[in-house]
Amino acid sequence: MRIGIIDFDSTQVNLACMKISAYYKRMGCDVVLNPTSASQADHVFCSVVFSWNKEQALKLASVFPSIEFGGTGVDIHKKLPADIERMRPDYDLYSADMIARRLRGIMTSDRRREKAEVIVNAGVGRTSTGCSRSCSFCIVPSSEGKLKSVGSLAELVNPKSKVITLLDNNLTADPDCLEKLKQAKEMGFTLDITQGIDSRIIAKRPDIAKALSEVKHLRSIHTAWDLMESESLVSEGIRVLSRFIAKSRQLVFMLTGFNTTFEENMYRFRRLLEMGVDPYAMRFRGGDGCGDEYDKLQNMHFSRWVNGRLYKKCNFGEYTNWLVAEKKYFDSLAQPLLLAA
Repeated sequence: MRIGIIDFDSTQVNLACMKISAYYKRMGCDVVLNPTSASQADHVFCSVVFSWNKEQALKLASVFPSIEFGGTGVDIHKKLPADIERMRPDYDLYSADMIARRLRGIMTSDRRREKAEVIVNAGVGRTSTGCSRSCSFCIVPSSEGKLKSVGSLAELVNPKSKVITLLDNNLTADPDCLEKLKQAKEMGFTLDITQGIDSRIIAKRPDIAKALSEVKHLRSIHTAWDLMESESLVSEGIRVLSRFIAKSRQLVFMLTGFNTTFEENMYRFRRLLEMGVDPYAMRFRGGDGCGDEYDKLQNMHFSRWVNGRLYKKCNFGEYTNWLVAEKKYFDSLAQPLLLAA
């Protein structure tokens, strides 16, 4: 039997796809990643991570008569069958060339290839599921429930590498966090903590901040300031973390477009710069965000201005792309009035 696996919109590798591949290869099936025609596979599994891609992904049903959709972008409650969930990932599913094409940012082709090699050779998985918080903008409480331990770091190791891509939603909230960081240090693992560090917890747990500083990290340490009311704890968390980890090694995500105004987004951006850490704007693209079309347009350009580090060259009010987009927006509103006149 030929199994097709379509990784519709992952930014790097997809753990569910890797486990499905491992399961069916063990069953003796041939596995094809991202088939382009029905003749390549007898049955197809398609993973969709982001909800805004759902409509486009579902069109694949017209290409593949036997296709099964999954992932948080389609159904946040759908889970892998237990016998597939237990599988170790198929680390041969992705090639470095494919990952290199997915990498964002400006870099040389050699550097892009080097980063891709690290990613495909890394172990990937999670030691816990769920989260101890219930943030209104997040799907984790609905899809995974409360935080629960499911394994150890040692179980995630890929023999090809000492790097582990850790997908835990909130490592710092895990009661076993310190023990896991100690294990990473003792075994010489390099961690890529994809979901970030909860600075509100760090504010009260300098021991965790210290343990984080004793572990090798693949990238900068990621924290977040999502809600205005979290300012005090987030600021303290950054202060505590900075006692152990250089501010130049910290990146703070700012959720925008959910329940904050442009003025509040700009305030958080400026406060983070004042604290000496690097801000990164994360646009909310779910169905319950705030603002009209103008707000969404402004938020999009604000994100580009922040994330492209264009604020180092000009103020937002002088940002040419935004000025052009704003003018087009108001011109489009004025056009019907001119026609009516």
